[in-house]
Amino acid sequence: MNLRSHSNKKQRALLSFFIGVIFVLIAIFISFKPAKASDNFNYNINVNYTVSPDSNTLVKETYNITNKTSTQYLDSIRVSTPSTDVSNIQVYYGNGGSIPFETTRITQDKSGYKYDYTEIKVNFNRANVGQGLNWSFVIQYNTPDIVENKGRANVVYIPGISPENRDEYNVSLTVPNSFGTIHGFGRLPKLTNQNPKNRTYSFSKDDLNNNSVQLLFGDSTTYKVNFAYPLKNESPSKKDFEIALPPSTSSQTVFIEKIEPAPISTRVDTDGNVIAKYEVDGNQSLNVKVDVLADVKYIEYNLANSGTLSDIPQSLKNDYTKPTKYWPANNTEIKQKAQEVTQGKNSVAEKVKAINDYVIQTLNYNNEKIKYNIRQGGLEALNDPNNVVCLEYSDLSISLLRAAGIPARMPVGYGYSGDLKKSPTVSDSLHSWVQAYIPNNGWINLDPTWGEKFNNFGISDIDHLAFAIWGADDSQPPAITAEGVDTNYQYEEVSLSYTDTIPTISNDAKITSTNWVILPFISINTYRVVGPSNATVFDAGVLQTNASSKKLTDVRTLAPAEKLTGYVWNFGLSFASFNKILLVDPVSNKDLASSFIQNNFTPLIVILIILSVIIAFSVIKLRNNKLKNKAEVKNEKK
Repeated sequence: MNLRSHSNKKQRALLSFFIGVIFVLIAIFISFKPAKASDNFNYNINVNYTVSPDSNTLVKETYNITNKTSTQYLDSIRVSTPSTDVSNIQVYYGNGGSIPFETTRITQDKSGYKYDYTEIKVNFNRANVGQGLNWSFVIQYNTPDIVENKGRANVVYIPGISPENRDEYNVSLTVPNSFGTIHGFGRLPKLTNQNPKNRTYSFSKDDLNNNSVQLLFGDSTTYKVNFAYPLKNESPSKKDFEIALPPSTSSQTVFIEKIEPAPISTRVDTDGNVIAKYEVDGNQSLNVKVDVLADVKYIEYNLANSGTLSDIPQSLKNDYTKPTKYWPANNTEIKQKAQEVTQGKNSVAEKVKAINDYVIQTLNYNNEKIKYNIRQGGLEALNDPNNVVCLEYSDLSISLLRAAGIPARMPVGYGYSGDLKKSPTVSDSLHSWVQAYIPNNGWINLDPTWGEKFNNFGISDIDHLAFAIWGADDSQPPAITAEGVDTNYQYEEVSLSYTDTIPTISNDAKITSTNWVILPFISINTYRVVGPSNATVFDAGVLQTNASSKKLTDVRTLAPAEKLTGYVWNFGLSFASFNKILLVDPVSNKDLASSFIQNNFTPLIVILIILSVIIAFSVIKLRNNKLKNKAEVKNEKK
């Protein structure tokens, strides 16, 4: 699979604005001596963001200005807004009176990505001359672009401020209580007021000094994804195709709402990917439509007690620290660099963070490489750090992690940093990141590519949705294979949106059971299971019950609608043993299906018949032997 970068231009443009663009005040003076604004005026700026329930935001900026000279005055000022969608603009003096203004749409180019915003030029119609003179003015407007709705969650973007041209800068944010729990990267703002409808947060100067802030309100969101898998058989003979469906992980739970046509079979591979199998006749095509709801949750990992390398299960080390083509963990350079970077780090979490920090500080994202994105692998990324995109960030991270003895793998899928893409394809927004195994936490997500912009270590956000996980193999499974060969499908026919729906496991799982009584104290219970049609069930179990006892048998992970048969030996008085069997989900502690056990006495009857025949035969033989013996005795007497 030739996975492309996540460089959606619209998204990266929005990210570039909020990360790279800050409010810079450009003052123009009419004076005898040109001078910088910071030399001639003191600025005290208060900005209030008030968000309404429909996510529209009222921005009110109050500027208190003190003139430090006796000969100069402020003629005009330009202020950047964080959007082109700005309405209801008002500019007025603090003590009354409107101020004329002009608006201009500005296009900037940052790191190869263009972004647009509105600039407001304020033309003061009062000459506030006099040393020590203090006066104020207000700019206010509405914009929908401060808040991005993500289904059940909302993201609020607060632009940073340049330290130039101001002495004080204070920001407050008011949001509806319906927005839910606040989360963020790094330090959170201080809660200063709350009432039945709203709550208000305040930011310190350090919070916004040359840095924007991204706040998440809500604990999870649900994606609605419409997949289309084109299966095209150009050969004259029948072919087997397999498609990879998104896996459920610790941070995302996937529900299949529709899959048409139904596959021949489904299974779950080593990495938890759901694999569906199809057959396509010669010179025929089949378009498989799959509608998915994916519940993605925000996680803050508890890394304080992450354990050491000795706490990692050996089975995971065997499977997820081995070298591969793109993850050459046994390469001398890679091994030396991993040892150097993790030197002196004791816990697994410390080692993972050290490697993550090194990759972020060493690699430089190359936007031009997107045009000819040929995967380089971890070693090439180490030797050519300026020719990388997200794949190389992930490949180098995984190579170093594996070389350090830490299990690591690569989720591939959809990642975004701004407005959700509205185009009918996500192929230009595919992204890769990293999962590392940390004791007492399990697999954690980390994204070194986005680490350039956000301090995201120790957090799993709601902005990543894995379509597949590569771990047992560094490029498998692809989206579609034909007879085991990658068709190089790049999700060209996939669309995404948000929904407020909270998905649940369907109630169509099935289990049937027959208890074959062999002896009054021995039986074998055979069962047949069909998993829920819309969800993977991890470590599903079969539970036999009666009024006084229970017996749980572990099955394994079940793919959606996967069919499975198994058996359980029971010892005891089978005539009064278990009478009900259930398929249970240990994660949700939910009974997925149940049925009454059908006792079948055929084996016991057959055994009894055989025993009866054997006994009868033995009795007859014994009787015949006795008669024969008597006859022989009589003959001897004669």
